Amino acid sequence: MERLPYILVLVAWGFVSLGHLLPDVIGERLRSHLRSVAGLAVAVHAITLVVVGAMAPYETGFPEALSAASLGVGLAYVAVANQRLRALGMLLGPLALVLLGTAQVVPHRTVTALQQTGVSPWLPIHLGLMFAGLAGFALSFVVGIVYLWARKRLKQKKFHGMGRLPSLELLDRIQFRSMLFGFVFLTLGIGAGGAWAAASLRDAWEIDPKVWFTLLIWAWYGAALQVRLVAGRRGRWTALFSIVGFGGMLFSLVGLNFILGGWHAYGG
Repeated sequence: MERLPYILVLVAWGFVSLGHLLPDVIGERLRSHLRSVAGLAVAVHAITLVVVGAMAPYETGFPEALSAASLGVGLAYVAVANQRLRALGMLLGPLALVLLGTAQVVPHRTVTALQQTGVSPWLPIHLGLMFAGLAGFALSFVVGIVYLWARKRLKQKKFHGMGRLPSLELLDRIQFRSMLFGFVFLTLGIGAGGAWAAASLRDAWEIDPKVWFTLLIWAWYGAALQVRLVAGRRGRWTALFSIVGFGGMLFSLVGLNFILGGWHAYGG
């Protein structure tokens, strides 16, 4: 991975995170530029990923997966970084920073399927759709945490720090829409991955643990949407589904490929 652009993006996310976690350190004047800094970081990050992927398509592996996850979270940040929803950046900014920082220090391991089958035109489509879905789920995850925290504070009649937050109704609407966005792109990403597998891996993909775990996550989010749309369970239910589901997404991205192997496993 080319280090310099990623270092610049790390510095940008560090500044954004500092602006949310320790606002008095950088002052209100600099804080007004957080969204611009985040937008620039996302643009540089996206261009770098595309260039690196084009230069070395067979080398896509674990660091690139973490980096793309960070980009997805960054896109979620930019989507909500207006004045009314700025409090959500307190979690999204540091999450993007941690994911990208981890990508810079972990050993490089290439995805097994790329080592054995090479690059297909379906690959960038599959990855782009999957990480767009991850961005939606990341936003739903963060909003879910904020929703549960705000709901608890209101029940306890502790209103300190609540003035900057959107209403529970708005938070619930955001977490639902971002979950729906993520589910649609996850569905399309699974379809694109299936097309790639059918063309390159024949029947071998059917025994890949990552495929089945991803389908389990898809079913989980599908159940969450059904619970909301059919059973009418909103708010807390949606938040809990979002938090557990995103935890499964991160485990699938970071842990599963090392533990169970398969075509998605990170080789040497």
